[in-house]
Amino acid sequence: MKTISKKLGSEKYITDASGEVEYVILPLVEYEKIIDLLEDYGLGLAMKEAEGDKTYDKEQALRYLDHA
Repeated sequence: MKTISKKLGSEKYITDASGEVEYVILPLVEYEKIIDLLEDYGLGLAMKEAEGDKTYDKEQALRYLDHA
């Protein structure tokens, strides 16, 4: 395996013997930003899906969760 640095970003690539990229190495800060974006996207999808659902008060929600 060999490592190639990309000039425009701070990521690095690890390639196999034939030069195909197998892994990408990112600084932790960039990785955490990507994870946050993915989680926010997933939350947005869940919120959009739940928009038409019935709302519950606290007691109803607890009863629902006890029977789920």
